[in-house]
Amino acid sequence: MEKITDSEILQIHYYLSNNSHSMDAKILNKVEGELLKILEEVSDILGLEIYIETFALEEGGIKSIYKFVNKKKHRAKVIVVGSFLASILGSVISDVISNSINTDSETEKKKNQLLELQIKKLKQDFEKDSLDVVNVDSENEEELVVTQELIDSLAIYISENNKVKISKSKFYTFLSKEGKIEKVSTQELNENFEPKSVEKIVPRSDFKYFIVKETVVEPEYKENVTLEIVSPVLKSNRMSWKAIYNNQNITFKLKDDDFKNLILNKNLSFSNGTKLICDIETKQKMNDDGQIKESGRSVYNVSQIIYTNGDIVDLK
Repeated sequence: MEKITDSEILQIHYYLSNNSHSMDAKILNKVEGELLKILEEVSDILGLEIYIETFALEEGGIKSIYKFVNKKKHRAKVIVVGSFLASILGSVISDVISNSINTDSETEKKKNQLLELQIKKLKQDFEKDSLDVVNVDSENEEELVVTQELIDSLAIYISENNKVKISKSKFYTFLSKEGKIEKVSTQELNENFEPKSVEKIVPRSDFKYFIVKETVVEPEYKENVTLEIVSPVLKSNRMSWKAIYNNQNITFKLKDDDFKNLILNKNLSFSNGTKLICDIETKQKMNDDGQIKESGRSVYNVSQIIYTNGDIVDLK
């Protein structure tokens, strides 16, 4: 168990072949850019206010050294997680948790909710059973001790985040493009830049386990939903319909050919407020930040029309 300090230091060591001490600057910049994205996401998840100090690269391959300083110094119960940020970040970068993307938006939402609950619980644990609280001076500042088990739990939860997976994937993808790199490692340092943890090494042969090869997101399909029509398209063209769904304004493509033909042959009329009972498919895509976004909707299997006067037309 480690005592909390006001800051933590993490060293990223890029081991190079043939005792080299230089590598492609563009690749290194991209690699460290993804590293900072991971740090920002970790800080955001934990609700921390962190600023980063970086030190000159050292030889022995190439070593990047980062110092993470919590802006809320001397408030022990606030900085407890931030003071172990180097340990959390080191584990997130060097441990393989899962290299697959969570593609179901509903599942991802539930995981995020679970993550928030777990972090909230962990913070409560920090303040209760898992902490040894000691008054260290006359101003009643508190020095806290935390278990590695809780740090590991946080690292696992954070590693399941899509944004983190995407940035970590890019981190290792860029490293793979530098032929000189044989392995990369993370290690925590103390305030004297001396090792305070075991070096976690990832050999080049393992880079592939961190890389997400595919980010195709399966569409979301829901049956027997109710759409309140705002703007129907009664002519045979490709224009989108407009409707209200789950209290939101949406547009969709009508893909039910039988219903299209019925509209044309029976000369069906629609007014604002007319409702359709149907199936709806929502296409999804993932952006570069690992967020799943809706990218279009289509309607199939229209089974009922419900008019504003209460009349119901069954179509199936």
